[in-house]
Amino acid sequence: MDLNRLVQDSEYCWRLPAEGPMRVPGILFGDREQILQMDNKVYTQLRNVTLLPGLAAPVYAMPDAHWGYGFPIGGVAAFDADAGGVVSGGGVGFDISCGVRTLHTGLTPDDIESVKAGLADALFDDIPVGVGSEGSISLNPQQMDAMLEGGARWAVDEGYGTADDLARTEERGCIADARPDDVSDHAKRRQRREMGTLGSGNHYLEVQRVATVFDSDIARQFAIAEDDIVISIHCGSRGLGHQIGTDYLREMLVSAP
Repeated sequence: MDLNRLVQDSEYCWRLPAEGPMRVPGILFGDREQILQMDNKVYTQLRNVTLLPGLAAPVYAMPDAHWGYGFPIGGVAAFDADAGGVVSGGGVGFDISCGVRTLHTGLTPDDIESVKAGLADALFDDIPVGVGSEGSISLNPQQMDAMLEGGARWAVDEGYGTADDLARTEERGCIADARPDDVSDHAKRRQRREMGTLGSGNHYLEVQRVATVFDSDIARQFAIAEDDIVISIHCGSRGLGHQIGTDYLREMLVSAP
């Protein structure tokens, strides 16, 4: 990204001044190298978001911001419904439930030092990745509905997690009153062999060491301490979520005034 377009407010904060039709400024977080490495389309998309009505605050771009659908992925914007704010069904895309989980292993660096290479090979061998990848978990229609309704609780019941995982997940990994019947058969078919896969794009799985704890109270709640080995997993709902988004975006377009 061209730094000449930005004002540097601090070492890690850069500002796109509000000019012309822009309603609010844009704020980017990152060091100089991170901002330089961002695609210029991030600048364009961030500026486009600042033109939307009802913005309640500046529009933000996180350090990992990259080109998205309408907003940059890693973009954040808050809208005021009483000031004409908008609702977007796919501003940054619509990989429903896309996000990052941290899996606590209970291990230390000494525990894995001698097996790092083998661990990396095993993860590559056992976790399907990439466009069109399929896993070994195949769900029939009844199991699919149970998964959609039960969320993470279903995964724990099937042996893919523990009760402690639920206790440390927002909403215990399930939104109340989920209705599988509102998901099209086509969307369900797209997910049938994608359970347990990582997908593509910016999705990843990393074995990480906690180098520094910045908030000891929060770390204690999650039982995380310095030098813990954790696994960071970035994934979403793949074809299932994409198809749900596609189905309902069509309905939104028809219903929009």
